[in-house]
Amino acid sequence: MPETKMPYNKPPIPYTVLIVEDERVIAENILLVLEREGFVADIAPNAHAALYELEHGLYDLVLLDIGLPGMDGYQMLRTMRQELRLSTPVLLLTARTTLEDKLQGFTDGADDYLTKPFALEEVVMRTRALIRRSRQLSDTAFELHHGPLRYVVAEQLVTVEGRVLRLSRKSLMILELLLRYAGRVVPRQRLEDYLWQGEPPSTEAVRSQLHLLRKALHAQGYDGIETVHGIGWRLKPADAMATPPEP
Repeated sequence: MPETKMPYNKPPIPYTVLIVEDERVIAENILLVLEREGFVADIAPNAHAALYELEHGLYDLVLLDIGLPGMDGYQMLRTMRQELRLSTPVLLLTARTTLEDKLQGFTDGADDYLTKPFALEEVVMRTRALIRRSRQLSDTAFELHHGPLRYVVAEQLVTVEGRVLRLSRKSLMILELLLRYAGRVVPRQRLEDYLWQGEPPSTEAVRSQLHLLRKALHAQGYDGIETVHGIGWRLKPADAMATPPEP
């Protein structure tokens, strides 16, 4: 009888959230409830710190207070959309209740709006809904595409231009993370946390696993994993991987 391939039990990729809030108690309360629900979250007390984190980190959603000191939430939102060109979903948190304030937020690029005081459970509900909507994916079965790469997650099936590629468990985990954030840098720490749920077995463990993945992909003619020195790795833009037309 043919051998049946049993799927491995890989941990789910946790959603990551950046909380931009200058009121420490509010920020820490949101952080605690998100972590309790399985999210990974960071806190930035002002817009400048938040923009730095967004340029160097990897987030699925931003919880953004409008009334920040210095650069306010509206200005930060415009910077995200117009200068950094980030499409990361943004949920605005504010004590302002007028229609004009809400319209301003949506005009600047917000995805949703929550008025203070709010229930922490609603923050979790809206956060999860916005992330799922932005990915347009279910939690159990979906496909990821980038250039010639295709990964059917439920079947653990990877193809390069239609050719089936067999990968190890760790290689599949790395590839899924890179595909889910295609074009964005996946920091080294994020990869280590996902692969080993804590401390990696050695300082070179991630590089060794990436070497194996690159070798397997290269054998199929794909060389699209790019090292961003000092930060992490990303998939090259799909158009950069296009095969030039024959003369």
